[in-house]
Amino acid sequence: MTAARLRLAPSERRQQILEAAQTLYATRPYDEVSTAELAQAAGVTRGLINHYFGDKRELFLAAMRASVLMPEQALPGLDGKPLEERARLTMSWILDAATTYGEAWVNASGAANLHGSSDIQAVVDEADDRAARLVLDALGLPDDAELRARLRPAASLTKSVCREWLQHGTFTRDEALNLLTATVLLFVTKETS
Repeated sequence: MTAARLRLAPSERRQQILEAAQTLYATRPYDEVSTAELAQAAGVTRGLINHYFGDKRELFLAAMRASVLMPEQALPGLDGKPLEERARLTMSWILDAATTYGEAWVNASGAANLHGSSDIQAVVDEADDRAARLVLDALGLPDDAELRARLRPAASLTKSVCREWLQHGTFTRDEALNLLTATVLLFVTKETS
């Protein structure tokens, strides 16, 4: 006897499938997760995965995007603070997010290097650009194309530092925070010579 399926609104069913995929991909690479396993984890048929996402690859990309994109909300309590303090508070917030999302975020954010695929790289690039915009906003700096270009490389360093801190234990949180704060300040401060 099989359990009756709960009827959900399309947006809720899509979210249910996405959350199941995020859970599976948090600990295992794309190639090790089958469509049948994704369907079973979500409590749906394989056909529903195809209906909502097209195929396993599109579901993976949606799960990755949900894991690596920073929320588009302003950090509270930064008004009136000097740039250095704003940078430290912002990077602390990012480290807190890395702790919250844990290994899933670290794995997903590094996936572009592992798979070398242009669609995965596009998701990572989108996440890096959004992160640069959010950091500029938190620092009280204009959303300037040159400043965003200067900050995007900091995203790669941030991911690497988080991997070292969270997965390898080679940095303490304070060491990671100091390094990332100094880096962001270096990248957004134009040299005057």
